[in-house]
Amino acid sequence: MNGNDFIRITNQAFVPFLKDLGFVVEAPLVSGRYYRVNFTRNDYVISVSYEPGDEVLFVIIFSCEDGELSNIDDRIKTPRLADLNREYMPIITDTEHIENCKRFESVIVNDKEESLLLKAAKELCLVLPKYLCS
Repeated sequence: MNGNDFIRITNQAFVPFLKDLGFVVEAPLVSGRYYRVNFTRNDYVISVSYEPGDEVLFVIIFSCEDGELSNIDDRIKTPRLADLNREYMPIITDTEHIENCKRFESVIVNDKEESLLLKAAKELCLVLPKYLCS
């Protein structure tokens, strides 16, 4: 996956459902060391970043209070996608999983890195609404 692929996948997989939740996409940052895009709302910032050399994907949900982002080391106020998955995936129904998969059918991936990014979008689409309502 290169920077253009990262932007393509985030635009196709993340932007539609996050816009529905009131998030606005910021301009992506693509460098040789990492790719990042932030989605902002008055109360949260979702950061999706990928480090191509290390093949590491981060999806972090920052709380925003009075214009200040929560501390990245505070896993309560700044959970990772894995934290939300542990908490909310057990209550996701089979029907929700099936409908969610249909939502992403048009997104084409060409390698394992792109598949990882798409998987993160699918997971976030399932668990983020439950987190935002809690």
